Amino acid sequence: MDVLKIILKLKVLRVLRMFKLARSWKKFQLFLTTILNTLSKIASFAVLLIVFIFMFAVLGCELFSNKLKFNRDNEAVNYFNESEPGVVPNSNFDNFFNATISVFIVLANDGWTVIYFDYYRAVGPVKSSIFFISLLVVG
Repeated sequence: MDVLKIILKLKVLRVLRMFKLARSWKKFQLFLTTILNTLSKIASFAVLLIVFIFMFAVLGCELFSNKLKFNRDNEAVNYFNESEPGVVPNSNFDNFFNATISVFIVLANDGWTVIYFDYYRAVGPVKSSIFFISLLVVG
C-alpha cells in the first residue's frame, strides 16, 4: 500500500514539472493562458447545456419510461407483461442515466434516428415526434 502512495506522489511531481516548464517557456505559457481564458468564456455555455440535457432527460423519463420493449419479430410489446418475452434497446429513457445518454446522442446527431424510430413504433407518432423534433430544434 505504501508503494502505491509513493508512486502517486511521483506522478504529482511529474505534473508539477509541467508548470515549472511553463514559467521558462513563453510560448507554452501563452498556450496555457489561452486555454484558461477559453475555459472561462465557455463556462456559462457549459452550464446552460447541462441544464438543457437535464431538462430533456427528465422530460423523456416522464414521457417514455418503461414503454420500450420489442419481441423477436421486432414488434412493440407491453413492457410489464412477463408472458411476452422481449428486449429493451440500450438507448432508452427507463432511468436517468440512460435518458441522459440518449439525449446526448440526439444532440450529437449520432444515430438518433434509431432511438426516434423505436419510440415512434412503441409509444406513437405524436408524443415521440414532438419530443424529438423539439429536442433537435431547441438543442
